[in-house]
Amino acid sequence: MQLSATIEFQMPFIIFAFKLFVYKMYFLICFFILLTGVQSPDCELLKAIECDKSVSAGNLHPYFAPEQKNVKKLDTRSPKGFKPFYFSYYGRHGSRHLTGSASFISSYAELFNSLHDDSQLTVDGEKLKNWIDWIHEKHTGNMEQLTEEGFREEQAISARFSKRYRRVFRQRMRRTVVSRSSPVLRSAMTGTSFILELQRNNPGLEYDVKAGNRYYFTRWDPNPELDACTAHIGDSLRREYFDTTAFCTRFFKDEKHLRTALLGKSIVDTQYEIMHILSVCKCIDPEADPFSLFSVQELFNYAVVQNACVASWFIHSKETGIYRDTNAGAHLLNEIICRADEAIEGNGICADLRFGHDSGVAPLFSFLNIAGYNFCASLADSYIYWPAYKHVPMACNFALVLYRNRKGEVLVKILENEKETAVPAISPFSGPYYKWEDFKEYCTRRI
Repeated sequence: MQLSATIEFQMPFIIFAFKLFVYKMYFLICFFILLTGVQSPDCELLKAIECDKSVSAGNLHPYFAPEQKNVKKLDTRSPKGFKPFYFSYYGRHGSRHLTGSASFISSYAELFNSLHDDSQLTVDGEKLKNWIDWIHEKHTGNMEQLTEEGFREEQAISARFSKRYRRVFRQRMRRTVVSRSSPVLRSAMTGTSFILELQRNNPGLEYDVKAGNRYYFTRWDPNPELDACTAHIGDSLRREYFDTTAFCTRFFKDEKHLRTALLGKSIVDTQYEIMHILSVCKCIDPEADPFSLFSVQELFNYAVVQNACVASWFIHSKETGIYRDTNAGAHLLNEIICRADEAIEGNGICADLRFGHDSGVAPLFSFLNIAGYNFCASLADSYIYWPAYKHVPMACNFALVLYRNRKGEVLVKILENEKETAVPAISPFSGPYYKWEDFKEYCTRRI
């Protein structure tokens, strides 16, 4: 009786101790999982920067070619009896120098020369000055133009598509390639580079080539209220993420002297603009490595802020709604659908090529809600779901490939940066292939 009473008295404590043990094991297991690499999505960008600091450049990073060397293996085998017959393309220009929005390059060259003369630069500050001088020299007379890397990117993209869809460009009754580009010189030169390589690989094709304002294909109606909102978010994120004290300490000897030299410009804006300037270096020289001057954490912080800015310009978000992608993407998608319909009917055209900007590619994909764009997050969290370096680097591109069988049935496949992708809202016919009727109905309904 005494033993039984003792056990009965201690039972609540035994149960409590057991529960405590279970909870401890649970938390230990969770902690172990985190340590062994199963991490939340927001670590993806940080991991990428740890492997390659240059990806923090976001949409200013050079193009990432497919890792698969055998380009024919990039395609999932088409359903039996279906062969490709038409190629539709919209591509951003290749790697370029900075645009007029970075006209402050010369100002920073003068600033660093002045600080150097005043002995106000640290050892790392002198290294940073050398990079600013180098960028200033490379941009003299070349603002907004394609770099040599940009030409190489377009030639390589064209060559891969030529090899991958040789059947499209070798049809007897379809010998015409139509090419249209925005009036901006870098877009026209991108188209020229792409076409020359296409011609080299496919002799005998006929070309209809034009450039002009009417071939922007994207509409950018002004929206001051939205612009003010996104500008406020960008400014807030810079102040939240940037450690200006560490920035000043590493590159400058006297913060007060720097503030005087900046003539009223804030240090946080200065840091952002300098990192923006450095972002384009690899577009000029793939071996350039100015981001080696910064820590992984600093580059991650910059990438988060830059990603929010790019997202605010191009894709839907909680703050912008669907204004951006609808404003620019709907018109372009309508043009693509109309030209594809004409090709299906039979107009002798094997390919419609369009060359423009990231302001066309990203809104188009966002409007279609392809995989990787089918979310609606805040701009501050956009880097978690939509890292810009992956989706809109230089030369990023959209493509439709149409397939047909002897019965006249048509399938379509969508490519993002040469890789097969999906439209989650549509049921596929097989793998990445969709019935043209289903895809067209989906697009028409959205437009």
